[in-house]
Amino acid sequence: MTAYELIIPNAVQKDFRRLSPQLQEGLLFQHFPAIQKAPHEASFLKGEFRGMRKYVLSFQGTEYRITYRVVEATKSVVLIMVGSREGYYERLRQRIR
Repeated sequence: MTAYELIIPNAVQKDFRRLSPQLQEGLLFQHFPAIQKAPHEASFLKGEFRGMRKYVLSFQGTEYRITYRVVEATKSVVLIMVGSREGYYERLRQRIR
C-alpha cells in the first residue's frame, strides 16, 4: 500500500513549532508516518467537524490531537491542527471558521 502525501499548511507548521523538540521528533518520525501509511484508521469527528479525522497520542502524560482530512482524489492527508487536548476543540472551531 502506498503512503499518502502529507500536506502541512502554514498554520499547522506554526502549531508544530510551539511543541517541545522531543514531541516534534516523535511526530515527524512516528506519528506523521503512521497517519500517512493508514489515514483511515483514525476515528471521525462529529457535528461541526464532520469529515475530519482525529489521531490521538500521549506524550509525557499530556494528551495531544492531530486533526486532518483525507483527500482520496490526490491520495493526500491535509493536516488541519496539532496540539494538546486542553482547549483543542475550541481552537479547532476558530481555525475552521
